[in-house]
Amino acid sequence: MTLRRKFLLYLLAVHAVFAGCAIWFLRVTPVWLIGVEVLFVVSLTLGIHLIKSIFGPLDLFRSGSSYLQESDFTTRFKPTGHLDVDQLIAVYNAMADTLREERTHNEEQEHLLRQVMDESPGSVITLDVHGNLATVNPAAEKLLRQPKEALIGCSLDDLETPLAPELAAMPPTGSRLLTLRGRSRVRCQTGTFMDRGFPHRFLLLDELTEELHQSEKQAYEKLVRMMSHEVNNTCGAVQSLLESCLSYRRQLDDTDRVDFSQAMEVAIKRTVNLNSFMRGFADVVRLPQPQVQFCNPWEIAAQVGLLYRERCGEKAITVREDFADNLPPVSCDPVQLEQVLVNVVKNAVQAIESTGRAGEIVLQGGLVNGHPFLAVNDTGPGLNAQTQDQLFTPFFTTRQQGQGIGLTMVQEILLAHGFDFSLENGRLGGAEFRIIFED
Repeated sequence: MTLRRKFLLYLLAVHAVFAGCAIWFLRVTPVWLIGVEVLFVVSLTLGIHLIKSIFGPLDLFRSGSSYLQESDFTTRFKPTGHLDVDQLIAVYNAMADTLREERTHNEEQEHLLRQVMDESPGSVITLDVHGNLATVNPAAEKLLRQPKEALIGCSLDDLETPLAPELAAMPPTGSRLLTLRGRSRVRCQTGTFMDRGFPHRFLLLDELTEELHQSEKQAYEKLVRMMSHEVNNTCGAVQSLLESCLSYRRQLDDTDRVDFSQAMEVAIKRTVNLNSFMRGFADVVRLPQPQVQFCNPWEIAAQVGLLYRERCGEKAITVREDFADNLPPVSCDPVQLEQVLVNVVKNAVQAIESTGRAGEIVLQGGLVNGHPFLAVNDTGPGLNAQTQDQLFTPFFTTRQQGQGIGLTMVQEILLAHGFDFSLENGRLGGAEFRIIFED
């Protein structure tokens, strides 16, 4: 029962007594009836006045409470003329003003934060208390290759992206450089913030692939040019001197002439080989711009497979084609694309040969997310974690006699075309090199 109702019942009870007294005085002493009626009227008037004085401010505060519950901080109350009530009204008005200012400030800050996140080139991900994705900015959508609607509410382990296991393994706070799909480099920094008294994690992701690639490219181009210049100049002069020296062999005794000739010829051959060795590095630096035209990359892949038919037959390696029907033509440089496929197929053949067993290479073509792709799968030993981290490092190789030129040239050609590509462990147990032909 409310206080108002209790007070009304009290007034009714008191005035019921007055009414009983009025009836009794009416029977016994009618003269006193006038006095009782006057007292009744005065008491009733005073009671009504007290109700308004006491419960009027309560109604006011009840209205203020409902405004606070509805987060309406714009309504203010005017002074009533009662000192105690006016003090409470002043406190309420000051509190409402403070809350309104804080809400406005928070809304402005939130709007600024969202605008910064939306425009930021870096990827920003926040997690809720359960570790599920709470907010994702556009850069993160692009990096994770999924729309925001498909990401919000998912845990890091449930993300359908190669980045998922790396992100899930990140500590609560720290920074790491992640390597994805053989060549992608992503710097990930994690931290925590408090929201409504509970800690939440956030992840900041920076795509450094192109930045690191440009830095590496500038470094190795400068190094290769310098080395090529010095080696070519030296080899040219040394080869000329060696050939001049070889002309003096007729002046030597027969016993010395053979040894001298063989030594000079070996030295000349090694000089020529060194010159050719450096020319391979220089060719990577001097790659021409692609001369694009519409062509069928799957036909080019099939022709490259034919080039290795004899070698594969000797090693019991089967080359099989698995191309989808009605694949659209692709705008690219067919000569440079052939260079790419020659290197990729050669790597696949060498990988299977290293196992000493029979194997299979599958040339696959199809569509993924509306884009045509070409993949080369093999049944070789696959890629270990250390190799994957170094795959597209300039001139990295796992073979003793390798120069590491192949993948470096492949990377430069495909980047010049603007095609996406990856080298990962594939469905056949070995490696899979995939090219996605994007416009």
